[in-house]
Amino acid sequence: MTDFSGSSPSGRRSPVVPVLHGLIVSLCIALAGVLLIASALAWTSLPEAGLPYLIYTVHATAVLAGAGWAARKAGHRGWYYGLFTGFGYALTVTILALASAEVSLTPAALIQGAILVIIGSFGGVIGVNLARER
Repeated sequence: MTDFSGSSPSGRRSPVVPVLHGLIVSLCIALAGVLLIASALAWTSLPEAGLPYLIYTVHATAVLAGAGWAARKAGHRGWYYGLFTGFGYALTVTILALASAEVSLTPAALIQGAILVIIGSFGGVIGVNLARER
């Protein structure tokens, strides 16, 4: 029977499992944020001019929370788990953007991805320090 807990036969946990959990949390928070912004745009007089700042805020919040979640699940090396969660989120969002729209990969997009990775590292440090005592 397959064990999806992330434990190997030697008893060590796989470092991939917390990162995937954090990535799923990040994507769920981003989806909720985008739906909230879309609803606000549709039903209020919110101007579209501020939309990029709202989207950047949603991305940063999603990565911060997902990286914190990943590091809290891991219980150690917060910056490491946060970094890889931020990288996975940036890569996923970039691939989705390139596949769904006529968008090109620009230096500005690469810088935004690097900022998300840094935010992920910071979220991981916060998350590991919020970890429950074992």
